[in-house]
Amino acid sequence: MKKILYILFLLPAVLCSQSNKKDNTAEPIRIIGPMLGYVTFNEAHLWLQTEGAIIPMLQYWDVTKTDVKKLANSTEVNTQQHIYKFICTTDPGKRYQYKVLYNLVQYKEDSLMFFNTPVVWRYRAPAPDFRIAFGSCHYKNDSTSDRPGKGYGDNYNRIFNIISDKNPDMMLWLGDNVYLRDPDWTSETGIYNRYKAARSDVFLERLLRKCPNYAIWDDHDYGSNDANSSFAFKGITTQTFQDYWCNSPGGIPDFPGITSAFEFNDAQFFLLDNRYFRTIDPANPSYHTVLGEVQREWLKQSLLRAHDTDFKVICVGGQFLNTAAVFENFANWDAERTEILNWIRDNKIHNVIFLTGDRHFAELSTVCLGEGLTVYDFTTSPLTSGVGRPKATEKNENRVEGTLYTKDRNFGMLEFQGKGSQRQVHFVLYDKFGSEQWRHTYSREGNAGSK
Repeated sequence: MKKILYILFLLPAVLCSQSNKKDNTAEPIRIIGPMLGYVTFNEAHLWLQTEGAIIPMLQYWDVTKTDVKKLANSTEVNTQQHIYKFICTTDPGKRYQYKVLYNLVQYKEDSLMFFNTPVVWRYRAPAPDFRIAFGSCHYKNDSTSDRPGKGYGDNYNRIFNIISDKNPDMMLWLGDNVYLRDPDWTSETGIYNRYKAARSDVFLERLLRKCPNYAIWDDHDYGSNDANSSFAFKGITTQTFQDYWCNSPGGIPDFPGITSAFEFNDAQFFLLDNRYFRTIDPANPSYHTVLGEVQREWLKQSLLRAHDTDFKVICVGGQFLNTAAVFENFANWDAERTEILNWIRDNKIHNVIFLTGDRHFAELSTVCLGEGLTVYDFTTSPLTSGVGRPKATEKNENRVEGTLYTKDRNFGMLEFQGKGSQRQVHFVLYDKFGSEQWRHTYSREGNAGSK
């Protein structure tokens, strides 16, 4: 399905096309994206999809050297879906501008698109301040395949522009990003069509270009509702997810699923797969698993290896600290959750933050493990899908008082600020209009510091 494209082969084809067609507007085209994926010191990854078999290019340059323009390498392409991914080679601490070319003419000439590479700060300066936006549950109404009645999605899709206006340094998509419907998940065509429809939302364009975008999945990106390891088409949805997102290649080598990890300033991020290995054994609940043994051991060893990193941010679809054993909370897989928490406690892993979605409401949970160790779980949901609320019988004993928000759509923000021992994280919840609903602050624990 995929093959490597090199610019050496692309350029003659484009030049030939240009010479044979004088009027580029004769055949209207559409490009979905581009989306900015992972960005490191030395490279940036960008994604786009075309409608039709055209050959796009991506040109970029350091904004301080506008006379030196480069063409990005196209690293892979899905030839059936016309999905392209580009790598820009960069220098640290720079600002770059880029544009998409079609027949050597800029596509959407009024679009200004930029990205920043991180600065090299370790052993030189305090860790930079930065802000991370995150959310889950993006539903785009589709009258041809939705259930009868009122649309489940919110027509006020401007929430994505509101997030963009907050100027985050990163956007984390915490699952249920596309909502596969009943007609979709039994064929490759249906799965790809749904991903394409979700990504085609015009309200997403500004946010996807604004900052690096990273994602995990939950059941509605993976398969049917509450799907687990038995889902027959998980190989196809895995490939589709990887085609549509540009997560960091860091993770578990040659391991199925979508697990990955990356570092951003003084935080280490772990993007977990809560579907591919999920099992239920009614006869022996101790063998229930969400993550599977290999992924669970990788996470524990990675946390241990990241001991000296200030913050460890674990992204997973279902709530981790909510004590109510309802729906797909980790409380239903308590042996696995307890094993992970005990590992954090026994190995004195400080500053662990879970970011979760799924529940269609927002709240902050926290648990003290003793010896100055506190773990947090910031749940935010939904972005545009239906709003829900926990039943009166659902008692989350770890909820931070005053943080349950069920009024409307919402998104979260983590703000990392301060120097050295004064470094803090602000947990902030916003409604869909960008109004702050609550804010909680905690100071960095432990001996790890910005070096």
